[in-house]
Amino acid sequence: MKKLFIILCASIFAIISCEQENVSTIYEPGSPYVAFSSPVVSENILSAENGFSINVQVVRSELSAPATATISLEMNENIEGVFALESNTVTFAEGEGTAYVKIIPVVEPSLIDPTKTFTFHLTLNGENVSKLYATTLYKASFEYTPIGSGIFTSLFFGEGTVPAEWPVDVEKLEVGNLILYKLKGLYETGYDITLIAEGENVVVKDQPAWNYDAEYGDVYITGNGSINGKKITMEITHYIPDIFAWDSKTEIFTLP
Repeated sequence: MKKLFIILCASIFAIISCEQENVSTIYEPGSPYVAFSSPVVSENILSAENGFSINVQVVRSELSAPATATISLEMNENIEGVFALESNTVTFAEGEGTAYVKIIPVVEPSLIDPTKTFTFHLTLNGENVSKLYATTLYKASFEYTPIGSGIFTSLFFGEGTVPAEWPVDVEKLEVGNLILYKLKGLYETGYDITLIAEGENVVVKDQPAWNYDAEYGDVYITGNGSINGKKITMEITHYIPDIFAWDSKTEIFTLP
């Protein structure tokens, strides 16, 4: 019994020793490193105050001398031709442990689509880069302001000529001569719908609105209409891309 106890203890110590060695290998605490401060930063606001740009924080462990790190930004369909790195390098002054790389617009602010959330996937390159925090994912969008709860009526979801009706929380954003209304979870939770008003005209751009089922996936909507006071009247088409489209129906949102 005593021998068995000794063998078990020896095995446990061996496992702990291996785990400590692995942790040491992963984190490399004794090696100077450069890293992103966080693997994901999901809420960045685009505004005139910050020049519609995003600052990405980079940190390092060795402060005794100046240092430079190289950054790359992966393009996607939303940001290509719209945003770019101001510089693909970031420089640390002597004694500084924090520096920033800047993502800036390469178009006029009026050409940045305020209905989109932009995703920026960045990578640090070089021998001194941390293996754990060599990449980061930043998301940025325009900031909407909650303005209360309105009433939505829909002939599409109604019975014959009797529309369905339900309350909807709404947020507002003004960009130049455009007013955007974001209807939170209009048809289904998780699917926010954006209406764009310019003067008296309203546009509903193609956007996913609710889920049909596991086989057919998301149903999209598109349409246009007008705003009169607090009443937004629209003709909206619900459709499954490349499969089916329902007849357009009148849908009305009354602002709070």
